Amino acid sequence: MAGKMSFVAEDDPLVDAILEHWSACTLPLGQGPRAGTAFFYNELVDSTPEGERVREWWLTADRLTRTKVGEVRLRPDLIKPAGAASDYLAVPDFEKMWSRRSGVAVMRTFFLHEHAAKKGWSWAAAQITEGVAAKAQDVRAVDAQPRRAYALGHVTREPGEPGEQRPLAVATSTIARDPDGVVRWQGSLPDGFAGGPIFVTERQGDRAFRLLCLGLVASPDSNPDVLTFDAIRSLIGELVRPKPPKRGFFRHR
Repeated sequence: MAGKMSFVAEDDPLVDAILEHWSACTLPLGQGPRAGTAFFYNELVDSTPEGERVREWWLTADRLTRTKVGEVRLRPDLIKPAGAASDYLAVPDFEKMWSRRSGVAVMRTFFLHEHAAKKGWSWAAAQITEGVAAKAQDVRAVDAQPRRAYALGHVTREPGEPGEQRPLAVATSTIARDPDGVVRWQGSLPDGFAGGPIFVTERQGDRAFRLLCLGLVASPDSNPDVLTFDAIRSLIGELVRPKPPKRGFFRHR
């Protein structure tokens, strides 16, 4: 991608940690008023001595997926071999490809990998892994006390032409749970951050801490909702849960 930007103090070590580990998990999505960010999530299905079985998902905000033709910016730094892909991908029937609930939109990433294979290249993307994605108890721990948070997204500029450069950026503020129980990002975010991941820290011991991905940005509005990973996992769980057999009437002779 053409450079990275930061909307926080340059000496914040957490910005460097986020960019080092997860700068390759995002893709710019859409243009104009529907410009936002989507990111890869690696769901752990099971773990055995032989290895781990995972499902890869693509996550974003519901509002960004309500279009017949989607635009996905193909970041040059995530393409192997370099220069093998076009600037962006126009995806027909985009709206039908997503599953949605409570402002979250998810889909499996098959079409991204199939497109790449057809064109003779492959993805070099990273994913938010199960160990980084916040668990239900992590979400419950967010209360009315403001807590420092970091958002990762692709900024956009007017007029938002197809294939425009969308630099990756980190923004910081605080999050807190409001009186209605909704977790909110406190303040505004640059245009293009809707759908992007939000990170918080969890202290471990006196000095150690770890970064968690709490969820994603719901909208470009001021003080947007944070769509947390408990809602994301609930939606994914419903999609992969085996469907019960249909019951009907049988006529015997």
